Amino acid sequence: MEIIICILGIIIVMLFFYISLLKKEINRISIQVKDVRNKNSNILLHTELGEKNINELIQEINKTLVYIHNEEIQMHSKTEELRQMITNVAHDIRTPLTSAIGYLELLQNSSLDNKQKGKYFSIITERLNKLSYLITNFFEFSKIISSSNEIEFKKENLIEILETCIAGFYEDFSKENRQIDFIHDTNRLEINTSKTLMIRIIDNLIINAYKHSKSNLEIAIFQDENNIKLQFTNKVENNNLNTDIIFEKFYTADDSRTNGNTGLGLAIAKEFVKLLNGEIYALKEGDLLKIIVKL
Repeated sequence: MEIIICILGIIIVMLFFYISLLKKEINRISIQVKDVRNKNSNILLHTELGEKNINELIQEINKTLVYIHNEEIQMHSKTEELRQMITNVAHDIRTPLTSAIGYLELLQNSSLDNKQKGKYFSIITERLNKLSYLITNFFEFSKIISSSNEIEFKKENLIEILETCIAGFYEDFSKENRQIDFIHDTNRLEINTSKTLMIRIIDNLIINAYKHSKSNLEIAIFQDENNIKLQFTNKVENNNLNTDIIFEKFYTADDSRTNGNTGLGLAIAKEFVKLLNGEIYALKEGDLLKIIVKL
């Protein structure tokens, strides 16, 4: 009986000692957590007690701390991107807006004949269209930066999407005696994609070719066992074009950006391609620019 009492006494002492160690370790962990919060530190927690449950708790807390830290970095990056974009776009918006206001003031001159008024109205319309394009790109890219929505993928006919997009630019190219040549060997090519994003990618690449070239645009589809490639080819006149950074935000070969180009069109296309788990890159061969989208 005395032996049993002694054993129970030893167990009680050991439990008391173990509980004391746990309380001490929990207090120490609590102090670490407070330090991380108050000092905004990136230091991870650690335990000096080799207890399985405590170790698992520390690991989960550290995972949460790392996640929060990464989220803060991404939020800071997005905020800085948005700030830079606002600065750039505000500068670019000022040019067509100031120009349109100037021509509106000229229209107030009652001595103008109908021909001059028509000319000024055309210029104002062109400036306002440019302004609309800049604002649309601004809002579109700001949505990309701030969005965390999941992309919904569905089976879509890529040929049909391309034909619809090309038809939308037929009049623009035709009035300049230019055309879009669509090269494909099938009328149906199903892919798992987001139709909305795919249309925006194609539209932006066609707009880029239209705005920065005087030539025809060739769109061709190539496919192998693993990939589908869309190739957009047109002539370029600017020898300063740098294909290594052509998709970077705010890049434009026109350093003054007097043509109203913010350099966001291709950057938007790149972000959308990434959302579709694809790849986009550019090649320059002589006076030909080739933009390839790999799906």
